Amino acid sequence: MRVAKVIATSFVPRRVREETGLSGNPVGYFSHSQNFPTKESVVDLINFNIECELKCNPGDPVDLIIVNSDVGWQDGNSFLDSIDGKILKYGKIHILHRANLGWSFGAYNHAFKMLGNDYDYFIFTEDDVVISRDGYASTGIEHFNRTKNCGFLAYLGLAIQGLDIKGDDAFAAHGGVGITSSAVLNEVVKNYGSLPHCGENDSQEYTNILRSEMAFTNKIYKLGYELVNIPENIKLYDYAYDMMRGIDVKRYPSLAVKMMLKIKQKAYNQKIIRSIYQSCKKAISK
Repeated sequence: MRVAKVIATSFVPRRVREETGLSGNPVGYFSHSQNFPTKESVVDLINFNIECELKCNPGDPVDLIIVNSDVGWQDGNSFLDSIDGKILKYGKIHILHRANLGWSFGAYNHAFKMLGNDYDYFIFTEDDVVISRDGYASTGIEHFNRTKNCGFLAYLGLAIQGLDIKGDDAFAAHGGVGITSSAVLNEVVKNYGSLPHCGENDSQEYTNILRSEMAFTNKIYKLGYELVNIPENIKLYDYAYDMMRGIDVKRYPSLAVKMMLKIKQKAYNQKIIRSIYQSCKKAISK
């Protein structure tokens, strides 16, 4: 059995978010913390991913496919080249460089395009979502194969996403993080020409990237496969910045937190309604 873990990276400074917060529908801890504001900090982040991989037992042999969306920082590119072929406890590292198009989903497409015939299963994640808990591969494969007609097993969660997309088109796995088979991905390529991403002829605006995030797993669903959430009591990932600080964030909030969130949202909505009412009242009186 051949397993690839595809890690999308790019030497782009990211905005700082100190705490992991709630988002999504159903709500979960998906708005993760991050503090990688420099190109150099992304190098540290990649090294952290490798250190975590060396400490865990994925349950099956796994190769790390680190895909760099190239922004032209030669020091970073040279660093990646220096670890290409590095032997790990249960596999080795492959480095791929590509044009900086389509963000992580362009990276996922590139990895499958280059190495799709070399592996039976593909795990997809970004560099700041570290999948390194013991059994992360064997457990994922077990649950994937246990589910009839499974197309994608979500490690973070499934949700009805936002934007202007409605109905079945909005059903997807958070971040496209999880595991699928090369057989399923080949069906996607056969029907759509590639794995969903914003290519060179597409707008690279953030809203378009978000649409491609939804499409990445939604297209699997549209082909008639099941999108499945790994059981809530199983957590195979950690958010890198939380992990660095020794913080273990649950996948989903407690019932009490959910209730408080609903109360907060209702109060917020009522405040907006009152504000609109007062504005309209003033406008009419003029």
